[in-house]
Amino acid sequence: MHILEREILEVRQSGTREKLHRLLGQLHVVHRHRFQEGLGQAVKAMRENAEGKITRNGTQTTMPRD
Repeated sequence: MHILEREILEVRQSGTREKLHRLLGQLHVVHRHRFQEGLGQAVKAMRENAEGKITRNGTQTTMPRD
């Protein structure tokens, strides 16, 4: 379990609402960052794959873009 998630569980049982909201905000930032990294890698792979289809062996294998 992520350290931040464990701390959230502890605060949820005996902490203040403000501290819980702060920790949940931090967790959101962590997950958003991971999602954005994964999305960026997926887009890069899709672009590389598309370039490979268009320029494979110097011939065009897909329809040209307008």
